[in-house]
Amino acid sequence: MDLLEFRKDLLETVRARAESNQDFNRAGFVDEVGERLTDAEEFSDFVACRYEGTSGKRKLQIDGYAFDDADNSLAILIADYSNDDDMPSFNTADAMKLFGMLRSFVEEALKGNLTDGSIEESQPGHGLACDLRDWHSKMTRYRLYLVSDGQLKSKARDWPDADISGIQAEHHVWDVARLHRAYVSATGRDELVVDFADFGSGDGLPCLMAASAEGEYQAYLCMISGNVIAGIYDRYGSRLLEGNVRSFLSTRGKVNAKIQLTIRQQPEMFFAFNNGIAATAENVVIEETSRGPKILSATNLQIVNGGQTTASLAQAARNSPGNSECADLSKVMVQMKLSVLPPEKASSLIPDIARYANSQNKVSDADFFANHAYHIRLEEFSRRIFAPPIGGAQHGSHWFYERARGQYVNEQAKLSPAQKRQFVTQNPKSQLLSKTDVAKLVNTWRGLPNKVSMGAQKNFMLFADLIAKAWNEDERQFNEEYFRDLIALAIMFRQTEILVKQQNWYQGGYRANIVTYTLAKLNCMITEQAAGKQLDLRGVWTKQGVSIPILEQITTIAARVFELLTDPSRPKDNVTEWAKMQGCWDRIRSEKIQLNLEIHSALVDCSFVKNAAKDAREIQATDDGIATQLAVFKVPSAQWERMRNWAMQRNLLTAMQSDLLRLASQIPRKIPTERQCAVISQIHERLVEAGFSV
Repeated sequence: MDLLEFRKDLLETVRARAESNQDFNRAGFVDEVGERLTDAEEFSDFVACRYEGTSGKRKLQIDGYAFDDADNSLAILIADYSNDDDMPSFNTADAMKLFGMLRSFVEEALKGNLTDGSIEESQPGHGLACDLRDWHSKMTRYRLYLVSDGQLKSKARDWPDADISGIQAEHHVWDVARLHRAYVSATGRDELVVDFADFGSGDGLPCLMAASAEGEYQAYLCMISGNVIAGIYDRYGSRLLEGNVRSFLSTRGKVNAKIQLTIRQQPEMFFAFNNGIAATAENVVIEETSRGPKILSATNLQIVNGGQTTASLAQAARNSPGNSECADLSKVMVQMKLSVLPPEKASSLIPDIARYANSQNKVSDADFFANHAYHIRLEEFSRRIFAPPIGGAQHGSHWFYERARGQYVNEQAKLSPAQKRQFVTQNPKSQLLSKTDVAKLVNTWRGLPNKVSMGAQKNFMLFADLIAKAWNEDERQFNEEYFRDLIALAIMFRQTEILVKQQNWYQGGYRANIVTYTLAKLNCMITEQAAGKQLDLRGVWTKQGVSIPILEQITTIAARVFELLTDPSRPKDNVTEWAKMQGCWDRIRSEKIQLNLEIHSALVDCSFVKNAAKDAREIQATDDGIATQLAVFKVPSAQWERMRNWAMQRNLLTAMQSDLLRLASQIPRKIPTERQCAVISQIHERLVEAGFSV
């Protein structure tokens, strides 16, 4: 996809998004680029926050922000959106003018000029201004982003760093060309090149070639000083951390007391006491010197193990020389295992490397949930199950589940124009669901709106933990009925978003919080006030819409939720931050709101739902058995025999397991039963994990 095609698709996506949400195109653009920059690992959790105004003679504008608690940095965004079919351009002067309005917002907020009554307290701009004052003391740096659907007529990507009230401030321009580069890259991220000479490493990092697999990867063992690690992390922040490690670090605390003690009291022993770090890169530049090879630079460096070590070193380095907490990192040396992977394999191999590198640490399987079989099953359902036709249509359509970003576009890449039209008809863009969408839906209905309000990534980690445990208990519960209920929740969520937008009390902010709290409260009310009943999600699926009694009930709840979220007596000025607190959900959950009599027509007996779920589990069990048999039959018989011999040489099989693999090697002359295939599949999985090469 070239740049013009990419921009056309971006505009179509933005317009469809805005139309679906009954919102302005500019708002759709901000939401879309916020998600894309989150996927590109520029942001942690993006929050749209539109404010435009003045303070004295200064023009102020902001469109969103993302606070990264893995490195205590704040990304703030301003959008330049033309919505013009012909691609516009802008220059350095235009960019600096927009950056100026963004900086002015932060500076005026820090002075207290935006929290003195000049902005209505219920407005998102007021809440962010309050938080900026609270965050400033712990801020490591501000990252200012200009995002545009136009093209920058300058070769410079970023501008030299400045400062805001004594804190380092970076400037990043993401024009449509840079968005396109990230989109077409093998990893989906913009290139990050770490030049070690920039961080005081002289002529590079001493290294030894440790391993090599032709076309697969190369591995190096390196020595890296504490000063260099701290400097790199201070510049690039959590972009340096592999996604799962970043989530782990931000949710479990980033400064390890024992590491800090070693840094301060025995820095020369750090190498002996610390396990070091494991990292990956897509390319390295190596120079042979008289003292051996040295790595000069690394492209897309990612730390996959040792996040706490890295963050702790950076924390120690940030303290001023006059501070009693100051640490001397010049004596700290850290061992680093660096795996170099080709870009086309990086996205699939890095999570696996991170999983195994962290196998000795307290990083749960949920932290690596993005590659779980749960997603594969939802993807399969979404390609196969047609939703009932609506609006006089003669055909059904799919709710397309994107297990990986870009699948929707990539599946159309090789289609003819006619095939593409048919694909879009069967898979409308308005029925696109991502992993974080599903996490939001499920956790809302579970009664966790405060967790949903914490942002897509943090909510996803909690969701991962819940689903991973439920999958291990009984994966058959994630069946076709579950998928249909999930889509029903998506329909309710999106219609509630539109409904909130239409209310005369809605002021343009906090819609995401209002929606998740409203639907969580609805489910809670039904449980408490309609014993033995629950919402008829199958009815929502069948109609592909929400009935009037439900919409009327949602309208009543949403109005009260808004009042409670923006209550002047709330303990947190920023409504977005208040919505993240358990106390907020406790307050809204305990609020007395009566169910409308009419909504009872949209409820069904819990026993009916349980029976349907039981039938669906039995069907799923049958489907799983068939799928397992097919998977076993697809493996060549020679491979089963090779696996058996490999495992026997290493004493990894019992007599029964050996017999089962011998049986598998005789397919199709002999056919294992469904039960035998299930055991054979388990043996296969265990031996691959033990090192058997498929």
